[in-house]
Amino acid sequence: MRVFTRNPWSWQDWTLLGIRILWVVAVIILMYQAQPVFPFWPVFVPLLLCNLVPFLFVKSRYYRYLSAECVFAGGVSLFLAFDLGLVRLFLPALFTIAFYSRGRAHWCSLPIAVALFVWSAGNSVTQSLSDALILYAISFALQKGALAIDAIKQKLAMIKEQYTILEQYSSQIERMTLLEERYRMARELHDTIGHTFTSMILGMETLKSHIQTDEGEAKLQGMLKLARTGLDDIRRQVHQMDPAGEALPLDRALLQLSDEFKENTGVRIIFRTMGEPYPVMKQAKLTLYRCLQEALTNASRHGQASSIQVLLQYDHTQVMLQVQDNGTGKDNLQYGFGLTGMKERLDQLQGKLYIHSQMDAGTMVTCTIPNSSHEGGEKINILLADDQPLVRESLRLLLGEEKDFEVSVVRDGEQAVEACRKERPDIILMDINMPELDGIAATKIIKEEWPHIRIIMITTIEDVSLAAEALRIGAEGYLLKSIHPKELAATIRLIYSGGTMISQDVAHQLFQHRIEDKLQNQYELTEREIDVLRCLSEGLRNKEIAQKLHLSEGTIRNYISSTYLKLQVNNREEAVEKARVECLT
Repeated sequence: MRVFTRNPWSWQDWTLLGIRILWVVAVIILMYQAQPVFPFWPVFVPLLLCNLVPFLFVKSRYYRYLSAECVFAGGVSLFLAFDLGLVRLFLPALFTIAFYSRGRAHWCSLPIAVALFVWSAGNSVTQSLSDALILYAISFALQKGALAIDAIKQKLAMIKEQYTILEQYSSQIERMTLLEERYRMARELHDTIGHTFTSMILGMETLKSHIQTDEGEAKLQGMLKLARTGLDDIRRQVHQMDPAGEALPLDRALLQLSDEFKENTGVRIIFRTMGEPYPVMKQAKLTLYRCLQEALTNASRHGQASSIQVLLQYDHTQVMLQVQDNGTGKDNLQYGFGLTGMKERLDQLQGKLYIHSQMDAGTMVTCTIPNSSHEGGEKINILLADDQPLVRESLRLLLGEEKDFEVSVVRDGEQAVEACRKERPDIILMDINMPELDGIAATKIIKEEWPHIRIIMITTIEDVSLAAEALRIGAEGYLLKSIHPKELAATIRLIYSGGTMISQDVAHQLFQHRIEDKLQNQYELTEREIDVLRCLSEGLRNKEIAQKLHLSEGTIRNYISSTYLKLQVNNREEAVEKARVECLT
């Protein structure tokens, strides 16, 4: 019985056992009905037991099992054949022996099983031998089929296990990336904005003794209160780093925002949801959050509203946010900075902004964003180009879970171009660093020849210059591989429908990079002049700068003179101060 504990029976074992029991029962009953010349129970019970006993050894060594079949099933079959004329009772044993035989064991099992069958068959030797070989061959073929099924099941189980591990790994990478970014932003907020607010508060405190009128003191107290409130907000963001309720579902995040706005302003807000809530993309959640912020602010500040109704409606094709107030309204509402920003955010996600405003009848703002996580009926052909086999196979498995995706893979840029020439995919997930032909070069070739093919750069590199170059040559998206699989699937559907997407971290860096370029280029500083200015800000002397930049002191003096001229300053101190104030280094 220890055999069963170590090796539990499979579905094949139970199937063969059932077939043998049914065979013995059916054959004995039919034989007894045809010619009841033998005692039924003394034959039936021993025959049934002798066919069951060998199965106790199927999970043991094969030769033990074969010996048990020959002794029990073979012995009783021969006895019944010669003593009572009951033939062909060894047939199920022959079938089972062939099924469990492996490799070299056939050299032993085949002649023994066939000999026992022919001996107990009662027919001509030729006919019995032919029947035995055919039956043995059929059982052997079924054995191969069962082994193939087991191998497929094992592979599927292994793939499922790998998929689970990949999901866990992806979630871990995402959490690590978010934590790292939050720590970085926390440090930046603490060192810059927090310091600025603290300096403002201390400066205003020193003005108290110089304020003579009650009105001036009241204004100063108001400014102090505002600065302290702003500093508290910054500190709260440093500790929480979750301004848009990122950890919350969309409905709860918007409800929390509405409650906070109601508490701070006293405006009556009614929040309702319709439809069954479902997860939405992070970008979509942040966009709707910002749209609600802007709509509430406009309704209170410009519309003088005393009551606002907020409706969040989930539909299988889109999510809709509707904000209606009872404010003053306008017949010809003009888009200002806030509404333009809302529209631009929504446009990036293929969303729509509708505004209906009427004088003395309030304003209704409606924002809709397509549900990119909803699987459409149309198939999306995706080509994945990545030189890392593990990443390539992992993404193929993860995206293959989506019913509307058909994924094919290549390992470099040249193969991606060739695949476009043959297959014309709808979407390409393009890695950047690949042998033969990198992702940037491949994207440029594909966009020039097949501009309708949409390309998403997906990489581990947060490189602003690469992102800018990829977008310049026509890529519709730039994402990091740490993105969650469901977010990636939703992004693919969004870009397939005509949208664009870029990782928030990369977008932030790209925005900062462009601001810095703009500030630097307004003085037409060259790259080398910026390097020299940076060295001056570090307090280095001309000789030290020359050594660091591998230039002569005379060349450094020329660069310093041209930098002074462009910045319109007279000395080192003025240049360093201007570079600090205007963030030129």
